[in-house]
Amino acid sequence: MSIFARAREQRALPTSIDPYQITARPYFPNYSGEIVTEQTAFASTAVFAAVSLLADSVASMPLELTRVVGGRLERIPTPSVLMQPNQTQTMFEFVHQVMLSLALHGCAYIYAPRRAGELPTEMRVIHPTLVKNDYLSDDGTAYYQIGDREHSSDEMVKIHWLLFPNQRRAISPLEALRNIIGTSIAMDRFLAQFYGEGATPSSVLETDATITEEQARILRDTWADAHTRRRKPAVLTGGLRWKSVTVSASDSQMIEHREALVRDIARAYRIPLHMINGTGGDSQTYQNVESAGINFVRYTLLPFMRRIEDALGMMLPVTQRVRFNASEFERADLTTRVKAEQMQIMSGTLTPNEAREIENREPYAGGDQFVLGIAGSPVAGIDGGDLPTLGTDASPPAR
Repeated sequence: MSIFARAREQRALPTSIDPYQITARPYFPNYSGEIVTEQTAFASTAVFAAVSLLADSVASMPLELTRVVGGRLERIPTPSVLMQPNQTQTMFEFVHQVMLSLALHGCAYIYAPRRAGELPTEMRVIHPTLVKNDYLSDDGTAYYQIGDREHSSDEMVKIHWLLFPNQRRAISPLEALRNIIGTSIAMDRFLAQFYGEGATPSSVLETDATITEEQARILRDTWADAHTRRRKPAVLTGGLRWKSVTVSASDSQMIEHREALVRDIARAYRIPLHMINGTGGDSQTYQNVESAGINFVRYTLLPFMRRIEDALGMMLPVTQRVRFNASEFERADLTTRVKAEQMQIMSGTLTPNEAREIENREPYAGGDQFVLGIAGSPVAGIDGGDLPTLGTDASPPAR
């Protein structure tokens, strides 16, 4: 029986939930009384947007494997386990699940059986609720109970988001934000019931006299027939009074309350408000979109990237490191890139072929020579290589 089959047998989930949420009990108790779980949390569009943005952004970055040779960093081919971690997942899906686990539960468990100095045979993300026990032995070895078996740190790797000293479990964002998420779910349910059930009338006919049920029905139908889609003057007799039913001030401010919840969720995940389509954030223009992307990578994504890089690096040989390439998020506009590449070529930082590779262009013979920034120096290398074609590049080179 696999590790996942054993864990599923041990996992207890509610089999039925009251649709009106009267008798159901939430995973994360909150003052709203709503059910807050990893599934219901996605009913909040702000949580859905924030968590999916984090997961999609980090999972979209390519992984690069490097090693230190003679004090210099050298790119090496990526091993198969870092391209397809297991038989059923791509690396995108694997990193995506790691990020979902971190963003919702504050921790991620990776099953990666391996031997010392060797790469793992496979990598799989384990749901945090499947890990029933997480403790350190007397010799400092970490053990994790999944189902009826225990796995040591030779088979498991754990990643934390926020972890206090002397604790084994990180802070869960679902636990910390349970009242905010519960309030958001409660507001959505209120609006759905308000418009779905339609129990609030548009107006009321009042009278101090006692009338029968049949008289009330006749008055209602007569009023509707006389005034529906008509703007005729109303004539009321017998002490009848017409009263309009208006929305309360608290109901009319619900949009403002919902936007405040969106700002709270964006603040908790350190996501710029405009990136999850919230109102009230800084407007983005063409000039500052590049700096906004850099700030998003630097202050929001980079800590997650480093955690995952360190966890994957623990499975690699000592001299090897893995890192995410975030260049696409920090990519400037074409004019700025060309000027920067031109300056680096003329200063000897880049070769022409290295600059062309950045722009996804084919290399040319002689383009691997450094060019001096002196008037009259050759554009191509000194070996008489052909100049690049103009506008007729073939398919981009394989990376």
